[in-house]
Amino acid sequence: MTVQSGVQGRATALPQAGTINWRVVVLASLGAGLEFYDFIIYGIFAQYIAATFFPSDDRLVSLISAFAVFAIGYLSRPLGGLVFSHVGDRAGRRRSFMASLLIMTGVTLAMAAVPGYAAIGLAAPVIFTALRFVQGLCVGGEMPGALTYVVETAPRRAGLACGIVIFCANTGVFLGTSISALLHGVLAPAAMEDYGWRIAFAVGGLLGAISVLLRRALAETPAFRAMQQRPARLPALEIFRRFPGPLLVGIGMAALVQAYNGLVMVALTPYLSRVAGYDPATASFAVNVAVGLLSIAILAIGWAGDAVPRRWLHRIGAAAIALGAYPAYQAMIGHSVDIMLLLAAVGLVGAFANGTFGALLTDLFPTEVRFSGVALAYNIAAAIFAGLSALVTTWLLSASGDQASPGLYLAAVAAFAFLAGLFHRRYAVRLA
Repeated sequence: MTVQSGVQGRATALPQAGTINWRVVVLASLGAGLEFYDFIIYGIFAQYIAATFFPSDDRLVSLISAFAVFAIGYLSRPLGGLVFSHVGDRAGRRRSFMASLLIMTGVTLAMAAVPGYAAIGLAAPVIFTALRFVQGLCVGGEMPGALTYVVETAPRRAGLACGIVIFCANTGVFLGTSISALLHGVLAPAAMEDYGWRIAFAVGGLLGAISVLLRRALAETPAFRAMQQRPARLPALEIFRRFPGPLLVGIGMAALVQAYNGLVMVALTPYLSRVAGYDPATASFAVNVAVGLLSIAILAIGWAGDAVPRRWLHRIGAAAIALGAYPAYQAMIGHSVDIMLLLAAVGLVGAFANGTFGALLTDLFPTEVRFSGVALAYNIAAAIFAGLSALVTTWLLSASGDQASPGLYLAAVAAFAFLAGLFHRRYAVRLA
């Protein structure tokens, strides 16, 4: 049995953990899948949301308004992470889990039902924007909560447990693209703009409701039960006061995952078709190949991270991306490498960081403030490195004239993550 230091200076003896409880891990991961599902469907159906809530004679202005609301949901995540992680560190992981998913489910269903601008005027975009803000608050606590929960439930298999969380999250992307393909296949464009996009949000709400019912079976984690009589009074303040170094390390290590996912999962398909000149269908299929291989490889890397130091695996991935991102974008522009093979390699290399960062973040903080530390690191990295990816890469394309310049941004973030990872051992806290 391993003993770790608590925030208040007393030792915490953690219970011995047996083999991983697959059912618990999957149940804890459902909300993360819903998070990624919501993320992808908003982008997919942005043009219909724009026409419904932000009508304008200029369709570009309308679309920009819709993406601004999308960004509001992203920017509200750090605040939500603070709120729900405070609940998680003070009152229990399970309570925070249930609250965030229940609220997010209700909000997603409400977004599907809000009347458009034509029906209620200015109230429509105001209500929709407010719902998106609240949705972002909930999302800010979901992934950090899932990572914290599974690691404390199965500390001896933390790498694989976190890998399953990330794998389930990525299935949300697959589900979102599948729902989009189905709806576009059976509905006419006018029907899609009228009510088709609402079906996708309603599906998300239904999945959330099912997840809430299933999550009722989850118990509190052994690690939290062991310290629940002496929780930190203000966990986030403790992070900034006592653990600023681990927080910076966590932000740096999570930055690569956020930038990579933003560029590959969201921006790469339009980049390949509009900038690199690939057929849209080919571009979409190639990106799906990358995401599919990424998801499978995440499980393998997570499993490997329980056998070898996972910080080494993260460094391998960061170094490979730092050295290979710009050449990869050059190959896309020049069509010098088969795009399927190239994006297969992109997916496999990305798994080294994606498959290890979750467990690495949880290692940085003791039980009393773990949820808050993970939430701060994850959401700050998301707001900066994922939220600004599109803006920075667009500026680079415009300012430099180099069509492969997004690779420079990704390489720079990977180098930053590599350097941050060098300090991980200094602050690591063993869980078992």
